[in-house]
Amino acid sequence: MTMSNCKPIVPEALAGQTLCLTGFSGYVGKHLVSTLVDAGVRPFLIGRPGHTLEPMAGADVAVRWDSSQELATQLAQLVNPVVLNIAGHFVSRHSSSDIPPLVAGNLEFPIKIFEAVALSRTTRIVNVGTSWEYSDQGSPEPANLYAQLKASNAAALEWYARQFEFQALNVKLNDTYGGNDTRAKLMPLLHACATDGQPAALNAWAQRLNLLHIVDVQEGLLAAVIHTASITPGTVQTAFLLGDETVTVGALMERIQAGPAPLLSFSFKDTRLENPELRDVWAAAPQLPNWRPRISLEVGLDDYFGSIK
Repeated sequence: MTMSNCKPIVPEALAGQTLCLTGFSGYVGKHLVSTLVDAGVRPFLIGRPGHTLEPMAGADVAVRWDSSQELATQLAQLVNPVVLNIAGHFVSRHSSSDIPPLVAGNLEFPIKIFEAVALSRTTRIVNVGTSWEYSDQGSPEPANLYAQLKASNAAALEWYARQFEFQALNVKLNDTYGGNDTRAKLMPLLHACATDGQPAALNAWAQRLNLLHIVDVQEGLLAAVIHTASITPGTVQTAFLLGDETVTVGALMERIQAGPAPLLSFSFKDTRLENPELRDVWAAAPQLPNWRPRISLEVGLDDYFGSIK
């Protein structure tokens, strides 16, 4: 398979439904909106409270809302709405100044969305979190404050589901990459280093990753939206979107060097090939029914680094 003929597939089952999307200006959201608009599916874009959204071609936008009731009034007017809450605020290692936006983006805002869904008598919702909420054995063990807050909003969704008969799905993302990625994360760093010729200064060779290409991320989230229709009302399911391979950062670097970016140079502070103290990937995590990634790591890396001359 090559990326040239592999665009995200938009399920026909979305016809007759209104996909209500938060986080549409972020990494995943921008790609998903573009995919939906290209497919002729008009998403309903929900901004943060107190903000007025500019019109967007091919999409409908929520008018400014300051309370959950005001957003609920808009949701109630839509045809078969399904909410996809992607919005969040990511900080890996927080300082004191990061705490207010972390709380606002990852706990306060999602709960306002859940409240609006409840008030509108909408029932179907997908809430996106992170695999960092769990250890590699599946126990609740948030890796940082960001993950702790994501775990808290997932727990809040369970309460709302019981109280208001939601058909709810908590989806956990792991290491996502590909497309136009401007985040302060590993893959954009490697892309920048490969582009400008600067060496990549990395931490631990043995740190394990599970990479999922942005095409698969989009298809997985859309499959999650469709899946909510089969969830028993009053119930929350949890599903992880994982790639087919889990690799160490060191092995990933060698594959990038041997493949699409041979001039990429790098160094590690910790060169041990194995380190059991490092956080691992929960490979046995519950998967989303009727979905599997289509983009292999080899094809995805070629796509991501292939434009570098």
